[in-house]
Amino acid sequence: MPDRYADAVLARRRELRQLREGLAGGHRGELRSCLALSRLAAAGHAAELLAALCREAAEHVRRGDRAAREALPGRVTAAVGAIAATVAARWAADLGPPLRRIAGERGLPVEPGWPRMPAARAPGPPPPEPAPPGPTLVAGLVEGAALGRLALLPLAALPLVGLPAPGGPVLAPLTAGVALAALAAAARARFAALRRERLHRRVEQIIAAAARAIESDLDRRLVELELATSAALDAAVLRRRAAVDRELASLAAGSTGG
Repeated sequence: MPDRYADAVLARRRELRQLREGLAGGHRGELRSCLALSRLAAAGHAAELLAALCREAAEHVRRGDRAAREALPGRVTAAVGAIAATVAARWAADLGPPLRRIAGERGLPVEPGWPRMPAARAPGPPPPEPAPPGPTLVAGLVEGAALGRLALLPLAALPLVGLPAPGGPVLAPLTAGVALAALAAAARARFAALRRERLHRRVEQIIAAAARAIESDLDRRLVELELATSAALDAAVLRRRAAVDRELASLAAGSTGG
């Protein structure tokens, strides 16, 4: 007759040996893979949100009024802080379940809220605004003078229809007025364009600095989490391995005694 007890003991010993082999350091590689995937996902999420913010800010630079443009750097700074908090919360929520699964497979009893995620740090203040370029006034005057000459071209055709030349004493005030108006319009247009260009660069500077800060803080939290979680998993593996060894020893002693 088959010895069912002996067969059960042999099957259990095979199961325990396989379990012991599975406990030989595999948790560290699985943990690193899990953390690396979480970093890629969090970095991609941050890049997506920051790119959307950059597009929205560029639209405000093009279409917003003066008051909205002046408030834009402060609003972008607040927005990148909110994005950093959103990325941190999603990273923690997405990473918790796979880490608990790894711990459960190694016999680590986990409490609610384990693992404890390192606290995120908000991005620091925005970098200082660069000094405005120097030759803007000169460039504006040069462009205005060129535009003024273009504006005087219709007046140069006045002698063809029998009217005084633009440089004559009759039309001299008109000539000067046209030139000054063209000069002022060109200067205003150039200054407005330069302000928008500087604001656009400023917004991009704030967002780029925030992206670097978010990735740097993510790397810091990943290192801290790996150190803490690795220590907990190492201790759990040692406990589980000791329990497996005790059960194997007990089964060996029972079979010998039988």
